[in-house]
Amino acid sequence: MRSRWDDKAAAEAVAHYGAAGVSEDLALRTYSARLLGADPAIVLHGGGNTSVKTTACDLFGDEIEVLCVKGSGWDLASIEPPGHPAVRLEPLMRLRDLERLSDEDMVNVQRANLLDSTAPNPSVETLLHAFIPEKFIDHSHATAILALADQPDAERVIEEVFGGRVACVPYVMPGFDLALRAGNAWRDDIEGIVLINHGLFTFGETARQSYERMIDLVSVAEAAIAARPALRPAAAQSAAPAAQVLPVLRGVLGQGWILDLRDGPQVMAVANDQRLADWAVRGVATPDHVIRTKRQPLVLAPPAGDLAAWREAAVAALGAFASDYRAYFKRHQARTGRPLTMLDPDPRVIALPGLGLVAVGRTAAEAAVAGDIAQAWADTLLAAEAVGEYRPLGEADTFDMEYWSLEQAKLGKRTARRLEGKVVVVTGAGGAI
Repeated sequence: MRSRWDDKAAAEAVAHYGAAGVSEDLALRTYSARLLGADPAIVLHGGGNTSVKTTACDLFGDEIEVLCVKGSGWDLASIEPPGHPAVRLEPLMRLRDLERLSDEDMVNVQRANLLDSTAPNPSVETLLHAFIPEKFIDHSHATAILALADQPDAERVIEEVFGGRVACVPYVMPGFDLALRAGNAWRDDIEGIVLINHGLFTFGETARQSYERMIDLVSVAEAAIAARPALRPAAAQSAAPAAQVLPVLRGVLGQGWILDLRDGPQVMAVANDQRLADWAVRGVATPDHVIRTKRQPLVLAPPAGDLAAWREAAVAALGAFASDYRAYFKRHQARTGRPLTMLDPDPRVIALPGLGLVAVGRTAAEAAVAGDIAQAWADTLLAAEAVGEYRPLGEADTFDMEYWSLEQAKLGKRTARRLEGKVVVVTGAGGAI
């Protein structure tokens, strides 16, 4: 991991955005946020969030303190200044005196204090950014950090790797309670806060300091992982060619699905390993990923030999996966006591020994996102197993994230296009000209 900060590029960003009336603070916030978003080992597909505490003028021309924090729907890789909407800081800080705050009230307070009422909803972790008294704050789900944070004894491992450079916060759902805990964990002698099973926050007086602390801490984690003996690669398994298998698999899944095959070295090391069935049920690397991939992949037998027989086995396995998902939903809906609507029970990642991981989506873009996250899961799992044991967040907490309305809002609402998921042939040879 290396810093991509460039003083010349930062100055150009300040000049470019400044010409449109954007403050230097927000211009630098935009510049460094995009640096983070450009590296998939740090941030993937809308994950992570960033902020800066600065000042702005209200309707009366009065200068007030604001928190410019990433808005829902923006991706750090391509974020622009409007992607960090300004929220009045003083009302957010008053919330710290409350004993409890519902998600609905939290969202309402945040929206009510936007300087621009048309701006997107501020991040679900806005209060955490507010309660940490640092000017610039960066949050990521970096792969190397998750490999350490997804350990049964994560706090001991993190202390061993980082010493007193970071504080640790046990897993709590994002929102008011997590913001309080992180705010209380902050000290002026630390460079970051690791959220167990979740990710890393870094901070600083300048955009560069916060960004480079992120890069440095992730680099330290990478070095600690590299110093451990690497897992011995699993032996390759024979399988029919992907060109033969994937059309059959698409038929098993039913009409309308797009497939995205990942077969890089790390993915193959996971897909071919005898421990695959055990690894698959342990869960996602960070709970934010569950809305893209579900909690676990569907594991199928190696597609070799008679594909007709393999297809029958795949149909049965898909049915079992759906039944297990329905049972999972009923079990945890009863636990929560909330009136929830079950999401579709179909897998979003399928593990095929000999071929790799197949991501599933309604569009090519959706499948690609699931594929990138599946790749990150494989990378995190192998790194975590090299350190000790991959033990991410448990089933109940993952369900709560999957069915959290504020998390599902990240997916947005979309209407299927007319020919989406269909094969279309346009020809002049059909006699219609």
